[in-house]
Amino acid sequence: MIDYGIEIIEKKIREKLLNELTRTGLLFRLFSRIKDSNSISDKFNRKNYSEDDKLMQDLIGFRIITYFNDDLKIIVDLCEKLFGKEELVYDEPDTEIFRPLRKNMVCKFPKDQGIYFGEIKATNDEFQLIDDTFEIQFRTTLSEGWHEVDHLMRYKCKPDWSELTNESRMLNGIYASLETNDQALKALFDDIAYLHYRAKRWEAMLRNKLRLRFSLQNLDVHIVNYLNENSEVGKNIFKLNRNDIISLYINSTLSFPTTFDNWVFYLNFYFINDEFILSKTPEFLKNEFQLCFE
Repeated sequence: MIDYGIEIIEKKIREKLLNELTRTGLLFRLFSRIKDSNSISDKFNRKNYSEDDKLMQDLIGFRIITYFNDDLKIIVDLCEKLFGKEELVYDEPDTEIFRPLRKNMVCKFPKDQGIYFGEIKATNDEFQLIDDTFEIQFRTTLSEGWHEVDHLMRYKCKPDWSELTNESRMLNGIYASLETNDQALKALFDDIAYLHYRAKRWEAMLRNKLRLRFSLQNLDVHIVNYLNENSEVGKNIFKLNRNDIISLYINSTLSFPTTFDNWVFYLNFYFINDEFILSKTPEFLKNEFQLCFE
């Protein structure tokens, strides 16, 4: 049975991670787990852990599932900024060899949780081969199911597959099709954003270009009318690089509700500099933008 203190550590880290992910406005799901005693014993039997060498690093594990594959790198960078990293495995595609791409990060417990874990470890023999770290795995929605099947049905029983070369290739091939579909999904929504831009459907353009968890609050009618009459401003917004503007926001101290108005104000202040939209921007937001800009 897992020490209750470990549950407290998991909860504290999860809250910190969830708050920061929510601030981004990105579309994601967050899962967490603590290894139970059986899982710990099973991993000890499969791995050669030693107090003088390598310790188990994933007593606590988190998995972040993004809806779109281009958000993976953004969230990896966010987690590294938030916790630092002990190890990062971030496979890039290889043009010559196909294999499932690993995207895992190992981080130290935050200071307070690290001290608490040290106290727990000092009184629990079961934790002597466990490090004061946790693991974060990064997946897309489409690849998540495949990874679950692969982990349980192949990774944990490798001898079953020792002579099944063709079958192993087929399983990898299923992953390849999902990877292609991830790319196609992003491209589809890019195309949809363009169609809405051409039709001057500004809310729909913003929703499909930025792919954030927007609230149901409509874009200010005065801004809609202005963009309808000044399509060059709408064009400039559409042409912005989506990942650059989101990364800038995430790496700042900005934090505002994910509404269409707020994001138009933000994009205009940093990138477009249109006087009319600036005049519609609330003073408290302009002050926050200015403070972050300086």
